Amino acid sequence: MRPIKEFQASDRPPHPEILFTPRIKALASLLSKHVHFFLLFNIFYGLIFFTHFTRFLRFSLEQEYAPHFSLILLVSLYLMHARRQALCAHAEFCARGGISLVLGGVLCYMLGLELQPSLSHPDFMSLTTLGIVTVWVGGFVMCFGLPATRIVMFPLSFLIFIIPLPEALLSGVITTLQYASAEVVSLLFQLTPLPVLREGVSFTLPGLMIEVARECSSIRSSWALLITCVLVNYLLLRRWWSKLVVLLLVFPLAVLKNGVRIVTLCLLTLYVDKGFMQGGLHTRGGAVFFGLALAMLLPTFLGLKRLEARQSNPEQ
Repeated sequence: MRPIKEFQASDRPPHPEILFTPRIKALASLLSKHVHFFLLFNIFYGLIFFTHFTRFLRFSLEQEYAPHFSLILLVSLYLMHARRQALCAHAEFCARGGISLVLGGVLCYMLGLELQPSLSHPDFMSLTTLGIVTVWVGGFVMCFGLPATRIVMFPLSFLIFIIPLPEALLSGVITTLQYASAEVVSLLFQLTPLPVLREGVSFTLPGLMIEVARECSSIRSSWALLITCVLVNYLLLRRWWSKLVVLLLVFPLAVLKNGVRIVTLCLLTLYVDKGFMQGGLHTRGGAVFFGLALAMLLPTFLGLKRLEARQSNPEQ
């Protein structure tokens, strides 16, 4: 018989914690460096652009579509936090790419300050905010690197909705919504027994005359609808064509919901109470019809998601 070798403690396989603890500590140490540098960057960032932040806050409270800006920032930060594990695993310093973005953002901001006397206030805010957002993205790239930036590309790109629209572009969007809504209102009135006389964007009904003014373009809820669809596309859909379908439906739904809102207010004013035309449903009812538009989009989202799943698993 051959003697059995005595088992010694040194023959035991090393415990997994002994193998991975140094790596985890090294990763945590490296991550802490990235986070600490980014926090330091944000402190200087906040101090340098504090004046613009206060100016931007006042501007956002005055604009008819700007209250969504603070929500966009929170959503972007939450989405980045949700990808924190992948972000940490790919973090690396990238001074070259980050500094170029920071310098580009600073130049854009300085250009806005230089051209301020000749720019309208919305255009000035648009140009300077573009520069400030670019500086922040550049700081992120500098502290976390290009691989990590690719992982959170959507949250970073989502910040573009913080930038106010230039005055000419905003005016064009409002005018388009105004006239398209008037067309929908005209079609919907044809479905009612009411005699209607139309002149441009004005409608004369028995006992009531309305105008689809620029203030009735529903720019705020339409902008919110676009932002919501972009976000839901990212969270639920994976194929580019399904995302494109949703985005192509945004404008028709925005115009349809606005037309339904105007016709509903007219009918309630004529048949229920004349106070509806000056009531809360008129001035603050956009959220109600925004929810209606989302309810109409819900079957589209579910259908596209099911179609994507069927294409991914053709045997099912």
